[in-house]
Amino acid sequence: MSGCTTQPAMPLDTITNASLAARSEISPEQRLRELIADEQRINTVFGRLVTSNVELCGERYVPSFGFRLWSLEDFDPPNRPAAIAAFGLGDRLQVYATAEGQPAWNAGVRAGDILAGIEGRDLAPGSAGRTQFAERVTEGLIKRGNVRFVFERAGKRHKLRLNALKSCPFAVTLAVGDDPNAATDGKSVYVTSGMLDFAPQDRDLAVVLGHEIAHAIAGHPQKLAPKPLKVERGIVGTMFDTAEGLGETAYSAVSGLAGARRNSIDFEMEADYVGLYLAARAGYDVSDAAEIWRRLEAEYPSTADGGWTHPSSEERFAAMRRTAEEIAARRADDQPLIPGKPGS
Repeated sequence: MSGCTTQPAMPLDTITNASLAARSEISPEQRLRELIADEQRINTVFGRLVTSNVELCGERYVPSFGFRLWSLEDFDPPNRPAAIAAFGLGDRLQVYATAEGQPAWNAGVRAGDILAGIEGRDLAPGSAGRTQFAERVTEGLIKRGNVRFVFERAGKRHKLRLNALKSCPFAVTLAVGDDPNAATDGKSVYVTSGMLDFAPQDRDLAVVLGHEIAHAIAGHPQKLAPKPLKVERGIVGTMFDTAEGLGETAYSAVSGLAGARRNSIDFEMEADYVGLYLAARAGYDVSDAAEIWRRLEAEYPSTADGGWTHPSSEERFAAMRRTAEEIAARRADDQPLIPGKPGS
């Protein structure tokens, strides 16, 4: 959320590979249970944003049922004992998060359910099951426009037929770290566990995630770095908010310091503007959304001037207030919430 030169680096470790011993007062399995609550919250808010705003993504969309899967092989070996203890994970695909209000949630699918079969056939364990998942979901959607699933809970099987929602083609990932931050590479949005603590209200989290989705929709990472910069763990593209390994050096490598800085600040203002519309269109109250910058500035005073890559907190606060007023006026006049250009 803040400038690359003024705040700690964006962590790129996820729940499956992060060190679980960082908080010695709790066990690794307890830490995993804490983090899975963050995963659930992120998936609910992000799910609302990417399905409510699919028309703003143009012709790019993917089907979404609103659940996410993992198995024991997704975890680094040191974290596997904790994953077994916390979730009973094995080699079968298990639901770890569902987006509230979306098809799977509405049908009763919950974290811990095993995905046992799709389209009348059982799923194989491990990576073979993942391949079958993709193939059979496509098969069902082509045949009928919906997919037949079998979920297993406490040894009992439940058959469900789920319709898919259209979703913007972006993923979300929880990055394990205490500092409040978020970033995107244009394909995935990364948000820290510290950001969820910093933004306890879902409306605030929606503003943060909306900002990053707006970057992705506009293709800002690709525009700023047309030749992607590779950094740790395979993340590509210049992160517009803090990302490990990227800072002034990355911007210098793009096109020239002055031009890169101007583009970055313009892109940040655009993402603030469009992101607020995304949150409002998803049903979140954005009337006081600008207050998040006041709180960020209070906790991280060094971010007030925006640093090299971001507008100042005061600029963002004033612009977001104007955007919130614009959205309120459009609602009052029964006008569609379609963003234009910042300041237009």
